[in-house]
Amino acid sequence: MPNKGKFIGSQDNLFVPDAPTIGAATAGDAQVSVAFTAPSDVGGDAVTLYGVSAFLAGATINYKVSVGTGTLSTGGSGNVYFIDGIPTKTLSLIKGFTYVFDLSDSSNSGHPFAFKDGSGSSYTSGVTTSGTAGNASATVTLVLATDASEPSSYYCTSHGNGMGNTISLIEASASTDPLGAAQAGATGSSSPVTVTGLTNGTSYIAQAWAINDYGNGPLSAATASFSPVQPVGFFSGGESSGGSRVNSIDKIVITTTGNATDFGNLSTTMAGGSAIGGSTRYIVGGGYQGSYYLTTITFKLFSSSGNMSSFGSLTGTSSYWGMGLGNSTRGFIAGGLNGGSGNRVIHYITIASEGNSADFGDLTQDNSSGGGLASSTRGVIGGGSSANNVIQYITIASLGNASDFGDLTSSRNSGVGAVSSGTRGVFAGGASEDIIDYITIASTGNATDFGDLSTQRTYVAGASSTIRGVFGSGVNQSGSSGRTNIMEYITIASTGNVTDFGDLSVVREAASGASNSHGGLS
Repeated sequence: MPNKGKFIGSQDNLFVPDAPTIGAATAGDAQVSVAFTAPSDVGGDAVTLYGVSAFLAGATINYKVSVGTGTLSTGGSGNVYFIDGIPTKTLSLIKGFTYVFDLSDSSNSGHPFAFKDGSGSSYTSGVTTSGTAGNASATVTLVLATDASEPSSYYCTSHGNGMGNTISLIEASASTDPLGAAQAGATGSSSPVTVTGLTNGTSYIAQAWAINDYGNGPLSAATASFSPVQPVGFFSGGESSGGSRVNSIDKIVITTTGNATDFGNLSTTMAGGSAIGGSTRYIVGGGYQGSYYLTTITFKLFSSSGNMSSFGSLTGTSSYWGMGLGNSTRGFIAGGLNGGSGNRVIHYITIASEGNSADFGDLTQDNSSGGGLASSTRGVIGGGSSANNVIQYITIASLGNASDFGDLTSSRNSGVGAVSSGTRGVFAGGASEDIIDYITIASTGNATDFGDLSTQRTYVAGASSTIRGVFGSGVNQSGSSGRTNIMEYITIASTGNVTDFGDLSVVREAASGASNSHGGLS
């Protein structure tokens, strides 16, 4: 067995596995799924388990600094820095974190706080001084890079090293819990490992390690930062009883069941708008408002109740019943009706930046009222006008025309609902159908039967997390016919029929639907 020459604490690391190669972190509701590749060198025995730790990314830790009489770190007595009440405190700082030293206490007057590197020179990388020590709001901020090797000490620029002490830098790790019980971890026999108990809206990174009979191996590199989020879906607009258009926005929490709640209004009453869900923004483009087709694009935040705001305009054409889809960067409005005629134009926007749409390319044919969904790399459109069964796709990062993907199990138009995980896309209803089909987004080919809606339904909207898809609104074509406020859900990874979710706030068809956590965002 080769000597790796490494130690973890006082443990000889001779026989433990190497670190796994870290992969993607897919955040969910208060959790994250972390992928990794097993190490090639498993140490003195086979890997029995893998561990993953999630910890705060770029966290800020605040220290309160004052000056008083104490023992100098260089020997003797005199004025020294007290950090959080501890004189000449030895600091252990975590790489990748930000440290703010509060110097507002009046005792700091005349004692400028600073850092040195290991050679005794002044250290200023990532250091920002604000105000004058001893005055209100005075601080020194130290931003540590994830690969930082300095500073080595803190000191007073007027009175020397003795007022301060040494600084050691440590890697953020499974055993590092800098902010109390803010971290979480989990183990599993293979990739991926899911860590639960995280806080939605908080930024984390994660690292993995391998375990054999000799102990824990070293930690892998860190994932990119991620933020768990409560999966929220919106259903907006549509036509209600008597054909009147509505402007209300309904909110659901996808991980639960229950009735929708009112969360604001569109900028105008409309039906058939194309909805795009980003990680923070809900965007609706085009639509039909009474006697004319819309060219407007509007947005609102998933996190805040209230009405839509202007985003921009569709460039060159209006759109009603276009297909909306997107990933975390780009949103698309594909096809739709333009003045009563179908079109094949694919518009795209940058979700984070308000502005008008730009031309991406063309669909394979004029199309409207199909279903649009996405993974992080590929957008897919199924069904649509002329009751077609065509599935086509685009590569989101590359401008160009759509390509043939395969066929649905039946031809359908009139509002096909669509949802997705990161790997699977699902199309439901449309054209007096109760059929639900699914595809594997990364692999072209024909759709496969998934299950059924509770009844034949047209003008369906969809919103999903990467785990659950919810279909709402529409017109029932059998049984209790007419416009409906019913919502039904599926588990995307498991074929089967729908289950009741709850009711929308109003009866409506031709609603728009999207979420902050669908497969395009994974």
